[in-house]
Amino acid sequence: MIGPISFAAPAILAGLALLPALYFLLRATPPAPRRQEFPPLRLLRDIMPTERTPVRMPWWLLLLRLLGAALVIIGFAGPQIVPPRLLAGAGPVLLAIDNGWAAAADFTARIAAARHLVDQVAGQRGIVLLATAGNAAGQPPRASGVLGRIGALDALGALHAEPWPADRAAAASAVAAARRRIAGLTGVYLADGLGAPGLRRFLAALDPARIIAGSPDTIRLLQSPKLSADGALIARLAVVPQQNEVTQPVLAEASSGAALARIVVRIAPGAASGAARFDLPAALASQVTSLALPGAAGPGGVMLLDGATRQIVVGLVSGGTANPEQKLLGSLYYVRRALPPGSVVRTGRIGPLVASGISALILADVPLNPADRSTLDRFIAGGGVVIRFAGPLTAPQPDTLTPDHLLDGVRMLGGALASGKPERIAAFERGGPLAGLTPPRAATVSRQILADPATLDPATVWARLSDGTPIVLGVRRGRGVLVSVLTTANTAWSNWPIAADFPALIGRLVRLGTGAAPKSGLLRPLRVLNGIGTLGVPGAGARPLAVADFAHTTVAPAHPPGLWGDAQGSIALNIGGHVPPLAAAALPAGVPVTGLDALPRARRFGPPILAAALALLLADLLISLLLRGALRWRAALVLLALLGGGHRARAATPVPAGALAPMLAYVRTGDPAIDRISRSGLGAIADLVNQETAAHLGAPRGVTPGVSPINLYPLLYWPITGATPAPDAKACHALDAFMAGGGLLVIDTDGGGSDAAGSGAGFDPGADAALHRATACLAIPPLVALTAQDTLAHTFFLARSFPGRFDGAPVFIAAKGARDADGVSPVVIGSNDWAGAWAVDASGMPVRALLPDTPGQREHAAWFGVNLVMYALTGTYKSDQVQIPAILRRLGQ
Repeated sequence: MIGPISFAAPAILAGLALLPALYFLLRATPPAPRRQEFPPLRLLRDIMPTERTPVRMPWWLLLLRLLGAALVIIGFAGPQIVPPRLLAGAGPVLLAIDNGWAAAADFTARIAAARHLVDQVAGQRGIVLLATAGNAAGQPPRASGVLGRIGALDALGALHAEPWPADRAAAASAVAAARRRIAGLTGVYLADGLGAPGLRRFLAALDPARIIAGSPDTIRLLQSPKLSADGALIARLAVVPQQNEVTQPVLAEASSGAALARIVVRIAPGAASGAARFDLPAALASQVTSLALPGAAGPGGVMLLDGATRQIVVGLVSGGTANPEQKLLGSLYYVRRALPPGSVVRTGRIGPLVASGISALILADVPLNPADRSTLDRFIAGGGVVIRFAGPLTAPQPDTLTPDHLLDGVRMLGGALASGKPERIAAFERGGPLAGLTPPRAATVSRQILADPATLDPATVWARLSDGTPIVLGVRRGRGVLVSVLTTANTAWSNWPIAADFPALIGRLVRLGTGAAPKSGLLRPLRVLNGIGTLGVPGAGARPLAVADFAHTTVAPAHPPGLWGDAQGSIALNIGGHVPPLAAAALPAGVPVTGLDALPRARRFGPPILAAALALLLADLLISLLLRGALRWRAALVLLALLGGGHRARAATPVPAGALAPMLAYVRTGDPAIDRISRSGLGAIADLVNQETAAHLGAPRGVTPGVSPINLYPLLYWPITGATPAPDAKACHALDAFMAGGGLLVIDTDGGGSDAAGSGAGFDPGADAALHRATACLAIPPLVALTAQDTLAHTFFLARSFPGRFDGAPVFIAAKGARDADGVSPVVIGSNDWAGAWAVDASGMPVRALLPDTPGQREHAAWFGVNLVMYALTGTYKSDQVQIPAILRRLGQ
């Protein structure tokens, strides 16, 4: 090191010692020729020569070559200006690094800063590393021994973020133990910037000479969501209060990781939290298993959902012919009002209700035929909940779909003909699914159906009357639950339905299906989040957790975030709600604080010096050619100008995209999320076409009809949503010209209104009106439904259905008389969200879930996408296949 200048490879500078030898080598001249007299040449002795050849190399050329050689040597030696050292002193450095959940988002930058510090100080001083979060084995933070540069870098490479907060109390003890072991330690703290309990004690023990802190403004924490009164999922996000508005996208994801919906949470300046709601159809809302922040690393950006935060779809069926919703008297009047807030309620017959995807079914005095019993047996085995209330229709002859055998007839506990008095509800069975509920004090039962005491299994009794008679029976069958409440759902036999605790009973029962949270006993970790926010197996340090302590548990190595429960159900333990509120750390005054991205870096001059050396060598080459007469001065100046310029030759008029290679296009909507899906979906189809066919498509392009040229693209995909405006006159003219010129316009909506066909019904209520609004100015030909006999159905793959993200909606093409001269339809219109099914992320995984996600749905959607492209490129070249049966019959004749 020479002052602030050092060299990355100083040994290479030894090559400068060879410059004197190079000097004499360049100055060396060939040996003098032997002199031989030739008399006739004496006549030429007095003629003056016009050119003289120098005996030695010109001094300036010699200097030029020596300078070039010196620059090459110095450039490879790696000269650099080293910034002032971050730390003074000579003892080992104790480097404490926060690696809790709050450090996960910038953990790569954190490790890079630690490596930079190690590179700067490890040559003269040892390194002692301390990670402030305990590990998955349950071990508290412990300081390492004194490490050299290689050992410290290896230890940093093995360090990773943990899915729980840093344990600064244990880290303070580890610092004290390290100072007792190793004298002269200088502390350095790589902080996450977040305040936490024990931070002041930890800083006092570490006594840092410098703090390198991440910005708390980048920390995001998803809080436990809520359900609105109409059943919508409300996402909540917490941040450290900031001066500017915070906008953060949030994704609702299915169990496969596919994104079902995306919203943006906006947090006002100075606020600590914000919220936004997901408006999803019930069929999609029931598939949401987690919320996630796109691009956010760590468990703070993931919110796992359990039964308490999932929308419940409940079916209600009543026996008899009376109005079940009659005020105060109807068999379903009180049950409907006792359902949890946000529940989606459906009524009808048993078969259609089960087929619609409900999670629980409540039957109010409904006799069952064999077909219904078979349907309900399959529903329960698959994870559904069936709750049966008794009544006068089912009492005379109870069927076999009960948790235990029931006796015929009705037990009378009150009234003129009764021998006793109405009985109160006693305490619920300990250890049962209803344990923890408060028995209604004023509720009494005057009539009930009796369980057969001769065959009664005590395990099926979930609640009893004060005289010990069972009143609620339940049993788990397969993955579901069957419950029998042995009295009516209205006030005919009991006043329980009007008790204040009746909604708690109904809420507990309808959540007993697959994934329902256990209500008593010990919870065990099933799958836990790691430091990057993905689910995995629990570590050795995880310990069982009592249900009663769950709400007040702080995430830690013993209780990591994830899904807890047993084989019957699970409950989500998340970072949000189980860590202290977010606040910026109060760092000690007088200690220098540096940001992760503000560490001083060395300025390296090797590359520009090598570039200068290369320029000198090129100049030497040109000068040598000039001196030998192999190059004219004018040509040399032109060559120098070309070498010095960095401009490339460009065509006077740029070639439009799509003119040199075929590519697909999509209409820009102005919504980045929709445009991203269109681009990704068409890109995936282009890749499949390139792989499966002889065509070679370029990357898809976004266009604006009327502004961008669209006549060069064979296929134009136009996604329509409820917010799509009517196109202007220029756009309409451009789209009409595109169809008239042989292009294929594919118009696709993201589902439709509640009365639309297919599984996308209700997903985008304004899509139908937007489709009519967007196409009103276009010359759309008469349309017919696409069938498996049309050429489009077999241009490459043999397709019998044409699904996308949704399925079941018809696809329309031009009628035969309205197609072009080759019989090709200029337009295809559907409402299955094809791009949503095609789109994949960078790793090749689908980005949107399918509905209803039948086997092969995504594959058939891709087949139809390839058929669309081949139809746009080749027209009806495969239409003869339709006539093959007739041709074969003629040949047979």
